[in-house]
Amino acid sequence: MKLTELGEFAFIDRITPGCQAGDPRRVIRGIGDDAAVIEAGDGALVVTTDLLVERVHFLRGTISFRQLGYKALAVNLSDIAAMGAVPQEAFISIAIPPTVSVEELDDLYDGMKDLAAATGVNLLGGDTTGSKADLCINVAVTGSVPRDQVLYRSGARPGDRIVVTGTLGDSAGGLTVLLERPALPDDAAQALLDAHYLPELYLTEARILAASGAAHAAIDLSDGLASDLRHVCRGSGVGAIVDERSLPLSDALRLLCAATGHDILRLALAGGEDYRLLATVDAIRVEELRAEVAVRTGRSLFDIGEIVPGDSLELRRADGTIGALTMSGFDHFPVPARPSAAEAP
Repeated sequence: MKLTELGEFAFIDRITPGCQAGDPRRVIRGIGDDAAVIEAGDGALVVTTDLLVERVHFLRGTISFRQLGYKALAVNLSDIAAMGAVPQEAFISIAIPPTVSVEELDDLYDGMKDLAAATGVNLLGGDTTGSKADLCINVAVTGSVPRDQVLYRSGARPGDRIVVTGTLGDSAGGLTVLLERPALPDDAAQALLDAHYLPELYLTEARILAASGAAHAAIDLSDGLASDLRHVCRGSGVGAIVDERSLPLSDALRLLCAATGHDILRLALAGGEDYRLLATVDAIRVEELRAEVAVRTGRSLFDIGEIVPGDSLELRRADGTIGALTMSGFDHFPVPARPSAAEAP
């Protein structure tokens, strides 16, 4: 069987049984969330890791090494934030091809060091090895959180409001700018490129949500809102309705779609790599949380829908009609769509 016959997430399900071969009492949460959660005295240790591979996650020559270093650490810090935790230590392993210079590696690590300094993270080592062709960067990050404040994908409840911490689709818009070079005002093009290269982090918002007791589930938006919300719904045994009119969309993304004809709704729901936080929160406390986030960060929480009973994921269109939300985000090993009966030979 090939991985494209199984799919990325079915593969993860397939390898999960038997992975906890040690003392299970140490493990609060294993495979299946944004990070693993391990007992650590009265609190919890949160651990995550992400791999960036040239020609899969980035194209050398289209992103600076400093930006690449920032992003390699940022995507891991976003996973820590999704668990409601505070990041602590990072470990970097890198496979280096002969075409990468020492000066470029200096820039790569400077990007990580800049972000580490801004977020209070220690870079404590890792591993280096050679690569025949492609640059590969793996970062692992630890974090800490009180055990009763960990945010999981599995806690969403019917009646919860669905909130996100920023505009949607901008990173996909940045990739579109990069690949298609559309005619856009310079500031709009740069805003989208920055969203793709230098994702914002929401560490303060994460702690506000986790400490409030009002947030029941959370995830970071790496694969696209539709896919990541689907993970929350499946983990929690609930459904959701997303309100199209409430989706936060930037002016830069609107300009891009007007210039190129790209479907702004598809970019917002399935574009991926936004690294916003999505959380489900007690409906009666949404305004309280929005006010606290505004005061402490100067940013916004956007209410985009509701958790409902059942298992359906739906979209309420601008005209008020409701239909299935079938869009999916990125999958490293997508299963080809099966032809319908009408299409089958």
